[in-house]
Amino acid sequence: MIYKNWMSYIKDDVKLTSLVIPGAHNAGSYGMNKMAECQKDNLFTQFEYGIRQFCLRLNTNKKGEILLAHGMSKGDYFENALKDIKKMIDTNDSEILLLDIREYQPQKFGPIELHYKADPKVVDEMLNNYIQPEKYAYCDFDSIKDVTIGDIRKSGKRYILINYDEEYKYSKTCECILPWDKKINGAKAVNFTNQTLKFFDEYQTDGLYWFQTQQTPNPGTEIGLTNPYKLDQDLRNYFEKLIKGIADTPRYLEKANIIAGDFMTYDYMKSRAILKLNLLKKNVVEELEKEYEEGLS
Repeated sequence: MIYKNWMSYIKDDVKLTSLVIPGAHNAGSYGMNKMAECQKDNLFTQFEYGIRQFCLRLNTNKKGEILLAHGMSKGDYFENALKDIKKMIDTNDSEILLLDIREYQPQKFGPIELHYKADPKVVDEMLNNYIQPEKYAYCDFDSIKDVTIGDIRKSGKRYILINYDEEYKYSKTCECILPWDKKINGAKAVNFTNQTLKFFDEYQTDGLYWFQTQQTPNPGTEIGLTNPYKLDQDLRNYFEKLIKGIADTPRYLEKANIIAGDFMTYDYMKSRAILKLNLLKKNVVEELEKEYEEGLS
């Protein structure tokens, strides 16, 4: 199996925005309550399953400690997530990570607006202590659309630290689109599968195309308010059909980039289906295509 080092099979001239990358939606929500948990395992286990894009949202507890967050739910210490990322860096030097790290965005519930806080100075210090952005963060670019895998490899860097306000040293704002629609993302599994691919026609970007493959529980939608694990168990029956819809439609395949989902470590099915798209896009070194395909089996 090649999930731990699949990027070593990718050509140098492949643009980061053309590479198909498995992502973890709310990667830091493992261990939270069932209404907030979108992943079952820690970041390093996600990495071992092929995940290279990590969505991490932060909040602070009463002791002033930075925690992983999903809305009002608080989870593991951010420190533990950083230890996992350091382990990724130390384990395999062929892999490049996209770390989307920021304070959890404000939420509005009727007249009430909730705000979450993670002091950038404290976060910056933690980043420096654990994953050494000065040494490992790739930020020598003006536009993410111009970055190739070879550019990052030649630099010796290991990750891009994405933060839209560039709140942290060596963080970058990257053009990115994340299509979402309350009705579509709140549809039952079969309807979600049939409707969500139209996002590829409706949304355009020269930057990172962050395609979400999970439903979003919300009052007033088909699925209503339920827990992500229950939704995922049903949606898994349609997941390969969803990815096949991308594979069979050239204009969708061309745009395919970050494909994220819930419970990415339940088994290898999701990562396998996503990573096979790199073969169709001719992103894999030609002499290694057979080994790459067999390694995903």
